[in-house]
Amino acid sequence: MLTPSDLSDLTDCIETANKPQTNRKFIMTRTTPNPTFANNANTDTQKVVLPTLELEGADIARLYLLEVGHDAKRLTRNTKPVVGLDTRLGNEMRTLKAEFEGGRIPTWRLTECQMHIIDKRRRSEALWFVENEVEARKFIAKSKKGYTSLSALQKAMAVANKKASSKDDTASTKDKPKADASPKTSEAKPATKDTIFKELLAICKASDVNIMDIAEMLMLEAEMLTPEELADEKKVA
Repeated sequence: MLTPSDLSDLTDCIETANKPQTNRKFIMTRTTPNPTFANNANTDTQKVVLPTLELEGADIARLYLLEVGHDAKRLTRNTKPVVGLDTRLGNEMRTLKAEFEGGRIPTWRLTECQMHIIDKRRRSEALWFVENEVEARKFIAKSKKGYTSLSALQKAMAVANKKASSKDDTASTKDKPKADASPKTSEAKPATKDTIFKELLAICKASDVNIMDIAEMLMLEAEMLTPEELADEKKVA
Protein backbone atom coordinates (compact mmCIF):
# COMPACT_ATOMS: atom_id res chain seq x y z
CA MET A 1 0.00 0.00 0.00
CA LEU A 2 1.49 3.33 -1.06
CA THR A 3 1.47 6.10 1.51
CA PRO A 4 0.62 9.74 0.62
CA SER A 5 4.36 10.48 0.75
CA ASP A 6 5.06 7.62 -1.66
CA LEU A 7 2.38 8.87 -4.01
CA SER A 8 3.96 12.32 -3.99
CA ASP A 9 7.38 10.82 -4.75
CA LEU A 10 5.85 8.66 -7.47
CA THR A 11 4.28 11.72 -9.06
CA ASP A 12 7.65 13.50 -9.01
CA CYS A 13 9.33 10.50 -10.64
CA ILE A 14 6.70 10.29 -13.36
CA GLU A 15 6.95 14.01 -14.04
CA THR A 16 10.75 13.78 -14.22
CA ALA A 17 10.61 10.85 -16.62
CA ASN A 18 7.99 12.59 -18.76
CA LYS A 19 9.66 15.99 -19.08
CA PRO A 20 9.68 17.43 -22.60
CA GLN A 21 12.65 16.35 -24.68
CA THR A 22 13.91 19.90 -24.94
CA ASN A 23 14.49 19.96 -21.16
CA ARG A 24 16.37 16.68 -21.07
CA LYS A 25 20.14 16.41 -21.12
CA PHE A 26 22.24 14.79 -23.82
CA ILE A 27 19.71 15.03 -26.64
CA MET A 28 21.12 13.83 -29.94
CA THR A 29 19.53 15.10 -33.14
CA ARG A 30 19.65 13.06 -36.30
CA THR A 31 17.96 13.45 -39.67
CA THR A 32 16.38 10.37 -41.22
CA PRO A 33 13.82 9.81 -43.99
CA ASN A 34 10.26 10.00 -42.72
CA PRO A 35 8.63 6.60 -43.41
CA THR A 36 5.17 8.23 -43.48
CA PHE A 37 6.14 10.37 -46.45
CA ALA A 38 8.29 7.95 -48.39
CA ASN A 39 7.68 9.81 -51.67
CA ASN A 40 8.46 13.19 -50.21
CA ALA A 41 11.90 14.55 -51.03
CA ASN A 42 11.98 16.44 -47.75
CA THR A 43 13.41 14.82 -44.61
CA ASP A 44 12.08 14.84 -41.09
CA THR A 45 14.29 15.69 -38.16
CA GLN A 46 13.91 13.18 -35.33
CA LYS A 47 15.25 13.72 -31.85
CA VAL A 48 16.62 10.63 -30.10
CA VAL A 49 16.87 10.98 -26.35
CA LEU A 50 19.90 9.21 -24.94
CA PRO A 51 19.38 7.65 -21.49
CA THR A 52 20.94 9.62 -18.66
CA LEU A 53 21.51 8.73 -15.03
CA GLU A 54 18.83 11.22 -14.03
CA LEU A 55 16.19 9.75 -16.36
CA GLU A 56 17.18 6.18 -15.57
CA GLY A 57 17.07 6.92 -11.85
CA ALA A 58 13.61 8.48 -12.09
CA ASP A 59 12.26 5.42 -13.89
CA ILE A 60 13.90 3.03 -11.41
CA ALA A 61 12.44 4.97 -8.48
CA ARG A 62 9.00 4.87 -10.13
CA LEU A 63 9.17 1.09 -10.53
CA TYR A 64 10.45 0.73 -6.97
CA LEU A 65 7.47 2.62 -5.55
CA LEU A 66 5.07 0.58 -7.69
CA GLU A 67 6.61 -2.72 -6.59
CA VAL A 68 4.09 -4.81 -4.68
CA GLY A 69 4.61 -7.81 -2.41
CA HIS A 70 7.46 -10.21 -1.90
CA ASP A 71 6.41 -13.07 -4.13
CA ALA A 72 8.68 -16.05 -4.77
CA LYS A 73 9.50 -14.90 -8.31
CA ARG A 74 10.51 -11.37 -7.34
CA LEU A 75 14.25 -12.07 -7.25
CA THR A 76 14.15 -13.84 -10.62
CA ARG A 77 12.19 -10.97 -12.14
CA ASN A 78 14.28 -8.19 -10.59
CA THR A 79 17.66 -9.71 -11.46
CA LYS A 80 17.01 -10.27 -15.14
CA PRO A 81 19.99 -9.02 -17.16
CA VAL A 82 19.64 -5.38 -18.22
CA VAL A 83 15.89 -5.01 -17.58
CA GLY A 84 15.52 -6.33 -14.01
CA LEU A 85 14.77 -3.65 -11.40
CA ASP A 86 17.63 -4.63 -9.09
CA THR A 87 19.97 -5.06 -12.04
CA ARG A 88 19.15 -1.56 -13.29
CA LEU A 89 19.39 -0.16 -9.76
CA GLY A 90 22.77 -1.79 -9.18
CA ASN A 91 24.14 -0.51 -12.48
CA GLU A 92 22.85 2.98 -11.69
CA MET A 93 24.56 2.95 -8.28
CA ARG A 94 27.80 1.58 -9.72
CA THR A 95 27.92 4.31 -12.37
CA LEU A 96 27.16 7.02 -9.81
CA LYS A 97 29.81 5.57 -7.50
CA ALA A 98 32.41 5.77 -10.27
CA GLU A 99 31.72 9.49 -10.71
CA PHE A 100 33.31 10.37 -7.37
CA GLU A 101 36.77 9.71 -6.01
CA GLY A 102 36.56 7.29 -3.12
CA GLY A 103 33.23 5.91 -4.35
CA ARG A 104 31.09 7.91 -1.90
CA ILE A 105 28.01 9.36 -3.62
CA PRO A 106 26.95 12.76 -2.21
CA THR A 107 23.37 13.19 -1.03
CA TRP A 108 22.72 15.89 -3.62
CA ARG A 109 23.69 13.50 -6.42
CA LEU A 110 21.45 10.73 -5.06
CA THR A 111 18.58 13.21 -4.89
CA GLU A 112 19.28 14.47 -8.39
CA CYS A 113 18.92 10.93 -9.72
CA GLN A 114 15.91 10.08 -7.48
CA MET A 115 17.94 7.44 -5.65
CA HIS A 116 17.08 9.01 -2.27
CA ILE A 117 13.57 7.58 -2.70
CA ILE A 118 14.88 4.01 -2.65
CA ASP A 119 15.75 2.34 0.65
CA LYS A 120 19.47 2.55 1.42
CA ARG A 121 19.74 -1.18 2.07
CA ARG A 122 18.03 -1.99 -1.23
CA ARG A 123 20.53 0.25 -3.06
CA SER A 124 23.43 -1.44 -1.28
CA GLU A 125 22.18 -4.95 -2.08
CA ALA A 126 21.61 -4.09 -5.75
CA LEU A 127 25.13 -2.65 -6.00
CA TRP A 128 26.54 -5.78 -4.37
CA PHE A 129 24.66 -7.94 -6.87
CA VAL A 130 25.99 -6.26 -10.02
CA GLU A 131 29.52 -6.17 -8.59
CA ASN A 132 29.34 -9.92 -7.89
CA GLU A 133 26.90 -10.86 -10.64
CA VAL A 134 28.85 -13.78 -12.14
CA GLU A 135 29.37 -15.52 -8.79
CA ALA A 136 25.82 -14.73 -7.68
CA ARG A 137 24.21 -16.21 -10.80
CA LYS A 138 26.36 -19.36 -10.50
CA PHE A 139 25.31 -19.69 -6.87
CA ILE A 140 21.63 -19.28 -7.76
CA ALA A 141 21.95 -21.87 -10.54
CA LYS A 142 23.46 -24.43 -8.14
CA SER A 143 20.85 -23.77 -5.45
CA LYS A 144 18.02 -26.27 -5.17
CA LYS A 145 16.03 -24.14 -2.74
CA GLY A 146 16.10 -20.80 -4.54
CA TYR A 147 15.93 -17.34 -2.98
CA THR A 148 13.21 -14.71 -2.80
CA SER A 149 15.37 -11.65 -2.17
CA LEU A 150 18.88 -10.30 -2.51
CA SER A 151 19.12 -10.22 1.29
CA ALA A 152 18.64 -13.99 1.48
CA LEU A 153 21.02 -14.59 -1.42
CA GLN A 154 23.73 -12.37 0.05
CA LYS A 155 23.48 -14.08 3.44
CA ALA A 156 23.57 -17.58 1.91
CA MET A 157 26.65 -16.74 -0.14
CA ALA A 158 28.42 -15.27 2.90
CA VAL A 159 27.75 -18.47 4.89
CA ALA A 160 28.92 -20.67 2.02
CA ASN A 161 32.11 -18.65 1.55
CA LYS A 162 32.82 -18.84 5.28
CA LYS A 163 32.39 -22.62 5.28
CA ALA A 164 34.63 -22.97 2.23
CA SER A 165 37.29 -20.81 3.86
CA SER A 166 37.08 -22.90 7.04
CA LYS A 167 37.51 -26.13 5.05
CA ASP A 168 40.56 -24.70 3.27
CA ASP A 169 42.14 -23.75 6.59
CA THR A 170 41.44 -27.22 8.00
CA ALA A 171 42.93 -28.91 4.94
CA SER A 172 45.98 -26.67 5.12
CA THR A 173 46.46 -27.57 8.79
CA LYS A 174 46.19 -31.29 8.02
CA ASP A 175 48.87 -31.04 5.34
CA LYS A 176 51.37 -29.55 7.78
CA PRO A 177 53.49 -32.09 9.71
CA LYS A 178 52.52 -32.23 13.36
CA ALA A 179 55.15 -31.13 15.83
CA ASP A 180 56.32 -33.89 18.14
CA ALA A 181 55.37 -32.64 21.58
CA SER A 182 56.59 -35.75 23.38
CA PRO A 183 60.02 -35.46 25.04
CA LYS A 184 62.76 -37.07 23.04
CA THR A 185 64.46 -39.96 24.79
CA SER A 186 67.98 -40.93 23.99
CA GLU A 187 68.22 -44.31 22.34
CA ALA A 188 71.98 -44.46 22.92
CA LYS A 189 73.27 -47.04 25.37
CA PRO A 190 75.06 -45.83 28.55
CA ALA A 191 78.67 -44.94 27.83
CA THR A 192 81.41 -47.21 29.13
CA LYS A 193 85.12 -46.62 29.76
CA ASP A 194 85.95 -48.33 26.50
CA THR A 195 83.53 -46.25 24.40
CA ILE A 196 84.71 -43.02 26.05
CA PHE A 197 88.33 -43.95 25.44
CA LYS A 198 87.68 -44.79 21.79
CA GLU A 199 85.73 -41.56 21.27
CA LEU A 200 88.53 -39.58 22.93
CA LEU A 201 91.13 -41.15 20.62
CA ALA A 202 88.95 -40.38 17.58
CA ILE A 203 88.49 -36.78 18.66
CA CYS A 204 92.20 -36.29 19.27
CA LYS A 205 93.04 -37.75 15.90
CA ALA A 206 90.42 -35.69 14.06
CA SER A 207 91.54 -32.52 15.83
CA ASP A 208 95.27 -33.28 15.49
CA VAL A 209 95.75 -33.19 19.26
CA ASN A 210 98.52 -35.17 20.96
CA ILE A 211 97.01 -37.88 23.13
CA MET A 212 99.84 -37.44 25.67
CA ASP A 213 98.74 -33.83 26.29
CA ILE A 214 95.27 -35.08 27.12
CA ALA A 215 96.75 -37.76 29.39
CA GLU A 216 98.76 -35.18 31.33
CA MET A 217 95.69 -33.01 31.74
CA LEU A 218 93.71 -35.98 33.05
CA MET A 219 96.51 -36.81 35.52
CA LEU A 220 96.55 -33.24 36.83
CA GLU A 221 92.77 -33.33 37.18
CA ALA A 222 93.04 -36.62 39.12
CA GLU A 223 95.67 -35.20 41.50
CA MET A 224 93.30 -32.36 42.41
CA LEU A 225 90.56 -34.73 43.52
CA THR A 226 89.83 -34.96 47.24
CA PRO A 227 89.86 -38.32 49.10
CA GLU A 228 86.07 -38.30 49.13
CA GLU A 229 85.91 -37.66 45.36
CA LEU A 230 88.46 -40.41 44.78
CA ALA A 231 86.29 -42.79 46.79
CA ASP A 232 83.30 -41.84 44.68
CA GLU A 233 85.27 -42.36 41.47
CA LYS A 234 86.25 -45.87 42.64
CA LYS A 235 82.60 -46.68 43.41
CA VAL A 236 81.59 -45.58 39.92
CA ALA A 237 84.39 -47.63 38.37
